[in-house]
Amino acid sequence: MADDVPTVNIDDTSSQATSTYVVNSNRESLNSLLHKTKDNNENCIQVSAGKCSMDTQDTKESKKRSFCCNSMSQTVWGVLLIVMSISGFIFTPMDLMLWEKLNMRPGLPPFEWWSDPPDQVRMRIYIFNVTNHDRFLSGLDEKINVHEIGPITYLEKLLHYNISFNENGTMTYTARRFLIYLREENTIDLNATITVPNLALLGIASRLYNANYFVRTGFTILVNSQPTGFFVNKTIYEYLWENRESILDTTKTVAPYMVPTTNMGMLYSIYRDFADEVTVKIGPKWGHHNFFKIDKYGRKLQLKGYDLESCPDTLTGSTEGVMYHQKLSKDDVLMYLRKSICRAMPLHFDKEVVIDNVPVYRYNLSEAAFDRITNGTDCYDAYPSLPNGISDTSRCYDGLPMVASYPHFYTGSPPRDTYVTGLTPDKEKHNSYVLVEPFTGTPFRALARMQCNMQVQDLSRFSRREFHRFSNLILPLAWIEYSQEGLPWYIQYFVYFTVVVLPPLFTVIFISLLLLGFYLTLKRVSSIKNLFTVHRKNEKILNDTSNFESERFLKISS
Repeated sequence: MADDVPTVNIDDTSSQATSTYVVNSNRESLNSLLHKTKDNNENCIQVSAGKCSMDTQDTKESKKRSFCCNSMSQTVWGVLLIVMSISGFIFTPMDLMLWEKLNMRPGLPPFEWWSDPPDQVRMRIYIFNVTNHDRFLSGLDEKINVHEIGPITYLEKLLHYNISFNENGTMTYTARRFLIYLREENTIDLNATITVPNLALLGIASRLYNANYFVRTGFTILVNSQPTGFFVNKTIYEYLWENRESILDTTKTVAPYMVPTTNMGMLYSIYRDFADEVTVKIGPKWGHHNFFKIDKYGRKLQLKGYDLESCPDTLTGSTEGVMYHQKLSKDDVLMYLRKSICRAMPLHFDKEVVIDNVPVYRYNLSEAAFDRITNGTDCYDAYPSLPNGISDTSRCYDGLPMVASYPHFYTGSPPRDTYVTGLTPDKEKHNSYVLVEPFTGTPFRALARMQCNMQVQDLSRFSRREFHRFSNLILPLAWIEYSQEGLPWYIQYFVYFTVVVLPPLFTVIFISLLLLGFYLTLKRVSSIKNLFTVHRKNEKILNDTSNFESERFLKISS
């Protein structure tokens, strides 16, 4: 009976209680470990993401944390810096500056410097004085001998006004040039007397050389009645500005069409009508290569006296030399327009030089520029045909028989002693060139030189023997040098900073930005990689701990 009554074993109860306590204790230990592992995992993530302390009361630390610890912002900045640096190498700041210059916007430096050009151009004129006029007329000397006098120096002032922007991507303006005498730069007395050919007499005779007998006889009688001869004495000032002869007044009364002006002063003839309307190409539509090239001159494609039927040459694509197109190459041919020689002249690349610490290209005037054109229409020939080295300019001077050439015929075309003696050709003194910064098209130096001559026709049909002495001569009268002598300091330093300083400076800046962008981006990638590594380690620890506790629990329970 007693065996059937259930009894409680104190030891068993104690054992069960102990077992229950162990189980509960293990569970609490496991939960605590899990929570601890989770907390450690969160702390590791926080440390790997920035290792920042959480102090919300400190404003400075908060700002620092927002800048340093926000890895997403750093990643965005890194990508932006990489994009900016790569874009800077593709579209350089200099290219953007040139692209903006194409528009010639008022208020910006390129437009302001062009609209009010600096006073940097000197005009120097050298006059040929005849030293043997009596011996030549008497037949003792076969040729006229000349002696150069000069230079007489002027400042050529250029004004741009009446500026308007057209809808077709062009700009129209009026360009006016005039001279200012520079007393302090001159040593030649303008009141000094020189002996020169009688331009009025020889010019009218050359226009009448093919006239009928009665016209020629009447002109001879008119010449005989005048107090002047085939050579005249003039002051230098008169020769340049007030070269008047009574025969001009008389002829103008009888035949006005033959005498467009009664003043044959050399500089007066050039500058009396030196205000012209010019239209040039600007804007992105035309690109860098056509920037500031002439589209029309005086609302026409050619100078006064020319037409497309007789002359295919136009002024389109040429420039007045104040500004050349951008991004020049060594293969480019620069067409330089000078109204006084009645045409645009080609300049070809010669060499690279450095001036004012800026690399520039030197373009020389072609030594064949005044030669005859054998294929096609020669717009600058006369009748009878001119030799190589001589270019007709009579159309620009109302039919006066004026021709242009190289000073002193320095190229040997024509040979220097062909018409007169006393010339001393020198390439260094008489050639023409321009030094241009190729990136911006800014001319740093320029020398344009040309010689004014009179073409005398065959006068053998006139009765006076003196006329015969001048037949078929080309008489050198003077030669002119236009010299751009540097740039104002502000333009010079702007170009220097743009083409010399900025390229390496921006290279350093963009490389630095690129490296910083890669650093920020790689830092974020490395942070993410470390985060995944820590996460995998925590998972492994968690799994190992869980397995260990489970095994221990099972052993104790059993």
